[in-house]
Amino acid sequence: MPKTKIQKKEIVDKIAEKIKRAKFLIFTSFSRRGKKGLNFPAMEKLKKNLKEEDAEYVVLKKTLLDLALEKFSLSGEMKVKEIEGSAAILIGYGDISKPIKILHKLSKENEALEFYSGFNPEDKKIISRDLLVELANLPSREILLFRLYGAVRFPFWGLANVLSQIKK
Repeated sequence: MPKTKIQKKEIVDKIAEKIKRAKFLIFTSFSRRGKKGLNFPAMEKLKKNLKEEDAEYVVLKKTLLDLALEKFSLSGEMKVKEIEGSAAILIGYGDISKPIKILHKLSKENEALEFYSGFNPEDKKIISRDLLVELANLPSREILLFRLYGAVRFPFWGLANVLSQIKK
């Protein structure tokens, strides 16, 4: 049964409120012509995993998403109509690294799921698709910190080793 104008307005207002609180937005498609899209169990698993990472995946008609973005004067910057197939938006309230990794991993398993672009509402900057893929391929924060620790520690360890070998 089609939604009434009042129901659509409520949906747009709800999404606009979520966008207002968001730290990042990622626009995706989850089903395209000729490609098998995400089935219900896969979509539910994705939503559950993202919720654990302080993010949510919202499936929405492109016109309603465009209206929600219009409230923030973003509809001109974000070309929602260019998304091929069914549109969805990943709304993140925390760190971008883990949600983007979850989405990227699923996009490797399902070719219908594709990134289009992202947006940082705080800076009002568009995040390109290529940058999103780079972020998804970065190692975790813990691994990067461990690598930094090793890079800083190694020269001192080497110096200490050389100095201990010098005989008086």
